[in-house]
Amino acid sequence: MPKKDTKLQKLSESIYITLEEIRGLGIEDLDRMFMEEYLEQAGQLTDIRQQAKVWYPLKDVIGIVFFALLAGNDEWAEIADFAVDEQETLKKYLELPKGVPSHDTIQRVFFILRPDELQRMLVSILIQLVHTAGKCLDEYLYRNDALGCCIRDVIAADGKETRNTAKKKSTEEDQNRNLHELNVMSTEWGICLSSTRIDEKSNEIPEIQKVIKQIDCRGCIVTADAMNTQKATARAIVREGQGEYCLALKENQKTAYQEIKEYFGCEDFLKKLMDQDEQYAKEAEHTADAIIVREYFITDDIQWFEDRKEWEKLSSIGYERKTITQKESGKVQVEERYYLCSIRPDVDMFAIAVRRHWHIENGLHWTLDVVFREDKLRSKEKKGIHNLGLIRRFVMFMIKLLKMYYHRSMKRVRNKIGRNLETEIPVILAVLKVLYDNDMLAAIDKVAK
Repeated sequence: MPKKDTKLQKLSESIYITLEEIRGLGIEDLDRMFMEEYLEQAGQLTDIRQQAKVWYPLKDVIGIVFFALLAGNDEWAEIADFAVDEQETLKKYLELPKGVPSHDTIQRVFFILRPDELQRMLVSILIQLVHTAGKCLDEYLYRNDALGCCIRDVIAADGKETRNTAKKKSTEEDQNRNLHELNVMSTEWGICLSSTRIDEKSNEIPEIQKVIKQIDCRGCIVTADAMNTQKATARAIVREGQGEYCLALKENQKTAYQEIKEYFGCEDFLKKLMDQDEQYAKEAEHTADAIIVREYFITDDIQWFEDRKEWEKLSSIGYERKTITQKESGKVQVEERYYLCSIRPDVDMFAIAVRRHWHIENGLHWTLDVVFREDKLRSKEKKGIHNLGLIRRFVMFMIKLLKMYYHRSMKRVRNKIGRNLETEIPVILAVLKVLYDNDMLAAIDKVAK
């Protein structure tokens, strides 16, 4: 069962052609058109400052941060230095009536932003972009007409802690803990659909139940780690989100975990499942150091499971067995995971859901920490850091979209933009405008032909 490319990867491949067309046609002002729309929406965000005393418009500050993050600047001071150095280029897109703000001013402005408004603005731009540009792509991630199974996306939810953001000597409870956020990600598009700050006195469990009610999960499978495998979470996914779920099971649900572990522990039963094409699959992966064999089992034989009626729409249970064999030493390690699912017993769909969940860890959290250095930020103002993180997730999607064109890692793409801002930014913004506007996309294709 080969890995399936995401829609983001496929769209990234088409970006190369679009960028070349724009460069070749020499189409002007597309960059300004995109920034006008971006800044118009930014200008509608709530600004609680006394407007008579405002030197730096809110939309300008947000625009500076957007460009700075694109160009590889992550700290407040770096962002301010970037704005000073690139002031003439920034003036092509921003008003800057009083020049550029200091890093303290940028940080204060981000502290007063309402994260719900900022996130709504950024996610709406991305969804409009992928909705327009993705029309030429297959609607479904997976489809099995024989079983009546089809999914458009796998939505992964997971918490993230940003290290070094706690004020260790503070006596206030909300200050002496690191920033903790719940991220919900479309694994098909690489878009962070929601990133909410978790209250220091709470945890992920009530947060995911609140967030999932606000996301359209129709035709999607929602995945989460064992902490979020809760009856109320399953209920929220099915009833409010109108989606399906594939939830990891561990000992926090002790009785269910033990029962399902014992059920799949019967080798005779596993051999029977292996004879069923739709209920067993196996794949092997060779790395430099090891051979990794993944086996997937899924069954709808759950009549024996006493708690089945308490889990909303529970339809199947799944089991993943991963065997890792070290090439040099021959050492064998076996990892086992168990799942509660509302999906039908289609093993290919189950395997996709299980593998895709790791996209949020490897494609979002790892990227934020390594490429954007989120874990090394020196600021302790959590609200400002959280709002900066929302822009960072927006920029991360843009960089991933451009990777195929630049043929470089994300870090090197940012460095390239930073070194050649005056020439790279106009083309990047132009292609975003083309992808954002369906009529514009069709016009570019027509002219190019």
